[in-house]
Amino acid sequence: MQTSQIRAFLAVAELESFSLAAEKLHITQPAVSKRIRQLESNLDAVLFDRIGKRSILTPNGSDFKPHARRILDELKAFRSNLSQQQDVPSGSLSFATSHHIGLYRLPQVLRDFKIRYPQVDLDLHFMDSEDACVAITNNDLELAIVTLPELADDKLNCEPIWIDQLVVVLAADHILAGHRDINPELLLEHAAILPSLGTFTRKIINNLFAGRQDQLKIVLETNYLETIKVMVSANLGWSILPESMVDSSLISQPLPGLDMQRPLGMVTRHKRTLSLSSNAMIELLRDYRSG
Repeated sequence: MQTSQIRAFLAVAELESFSLAAEKLHITQPAVSKRIRQLESNLDAVLFDRIGKRSILTPNGSDFKPHARRILDELKAFRSNLSQQQDVPSGSLSFATSHHIGLYRLPQVLRDFKIRYPQVDLDLHFMDSEDACVAITNNDLELAIVTLPELADDKLNCEPIWIDQLVVVLAADHILAGHRDINPELLLEHAAILPSLGTFTRKIINNLFAGRQDQLKIVLETNYLETIKVMVSANLGWSILPESMVDSSLISQPLPGLDMQRPLGMVTRHKRTLSLSSNAMIELLRDYRSG
């Protein structure tokens, strides 16, 4: 069913004439007849009785008339509303983020966004970065703010915003706490608490121990960096965490000669048209870009 067919129907219903309807719509009479035939075929109903020179609505036509007006009115209202919103983000913005970014990076961003765009309702989905990227690939969400993959799917656009410097973290009473020259070989001798296999952060850590991952003495694996932080502060093992998480409950140690980093940023679907609200969030995030 096309709007041109509905307009032709309403014109004929008003004027009771195919020829007068054609003049009103600035098209030919055969074009009006064709649109009415197509509409009747789509509805599987006869809409007009041709009586002499008049075209009178059938009972089905009379029943359809208010629906036809409502369709055009709602379409007009939608277009009007769309036009008003072209420069003003509104509605709901659904996006994914990880717990770590939600705790350490996003609070100020979200405050600034709500100040700029109070008419936008934020709908956050907390999930692992890996799952968020899958959701973007599957078109379940249009924006994710997560740890970026080392090798992204070619369907994804990945744009870094922040860089997390990764450091070795220990409890203050850990046996290595006062050691000046911590290295991967030394870490292999002690219990470790690490992000789960398959996470982007774990892949970075595994690269550090390339070929020797099976020698790691892992006592706990979890996707939640906050849990790792608590376990390390209880002296259950060492870990590697973002430097931004280090506080008085931990001490951090660099690895001489090694610079461990993970990029955090935005993920969108290649070729997908983003909402005005998503684009507004993206532009705001770029203002926070590291460096």
